[in-house]
Amino acid sequence: MRHLVLVSSLLSMCGLAIADGKISAFEVLSRMMTARSIAYTATVETIRLKPQTISATALLYFKGGRKRLVYGGGFGASLTILDDGKSVYRLHPQWRLAVRMPIFPQRLNFELLRRNYEIKLLEPEEVAGRNCYVIFAEPKHPNNPKRKVWVDKVHFVVLRDELLDADGTPIRIFVVRSINFNTGVDDNLFSVPSGWRVANAPYRPNLSLEEAERTAGFKVRLPKFVPEGYQLAGVGVTYCPHGTPIVHLQYSDGFNTISVFERPAQCRGFGRFRFRWGWRRQRPCDWIPQDEFVHSQVVSNLRVIVIGHPSQAVMQRIAESVQ
Repeated sequence: MRHLVLVSSLLSMCGLAIADGKISAFEVLSRMMTARSIAYTATVETIRLKPQTISATALLYFKGGRKRLVYGGGFGASLTILDDGKSVYRLHPQWRLAVRMPIFPQRLNFELLRRNYEIKLLEPEEVAGRNCYVIFAEPKHPNNPKRKVWVDKVHFVVLRDELLDADGTPIRIFVVRSINFNTGVDDNLFSVPSGWRVANAPYRPNLSLEEAERTAGFKVRLPKFVPEGYQLAGVGVTYCPHGTPIVHLQYSDGFNTISVFERPAQCRGFGRFRFRWGWRRQRPCDWIPQDEFVHSQVVSNLRVIVIGHPSQAVMQRIAESVQ
């Protein structure tokens, strides 16, 4: 109910036209976020176009807000993921092991969207043989990414989602190739198999800055610069493979996110580590290799890693503002 009241007030504030005399772009987004009671199976493809083109196809099962993704190739080869909306489980059949990772809640902030984007409802199109509303999010601040989303007109499921750079060139595409609704999806598909061990990944989301500092053992420094429109949306703590704590700062402008990771400049790598098959040497890590959407550098006594879709120059400016 609060979502509907908020959406109604936003419509009057924004003066958005009603498409077909019935529904607006924000109403489509609101229905999209609450479409959780349905069930369906789908074949989906995720395509990353930069820095090089790579894709992965998966079978998706959905029921009551829970998801099961079974990848068969590309960057998700032989991978099964369960998502219950609060945690993600990665299944490892060879060890009868499920690794649990808590996640940041994914909710649309309508006020932040209104502040940072012009949200338009375009002419309807078809995806996977189904009629869709088409939503286009044009950023009000220059150089921020654009989004284009296709939403099923009947069930309000996202059937295509494109992230585009400031010039309108696609960066990443999610697309449903085929979909069947209300197919009697079995509840057991969303559970860790009986007899398997569940291990918690070393990640704690939804912390305050003070809690993150106590957990990580160092002072967290917020960037003095982030692109216009972005605000701090979440704080978490994880660890590199050698046990060095890493603070995760997630910024959002309502539709897109930028992650800033901070850890001590010197990794805790000890040189020798014991694995299941014995001892082996391993070098201290820089944790993430740098590419077009990742910037990593040492600022004062911290290793700062920025991940997102601004330019390298903007990500460098974010990192260097951590003083």
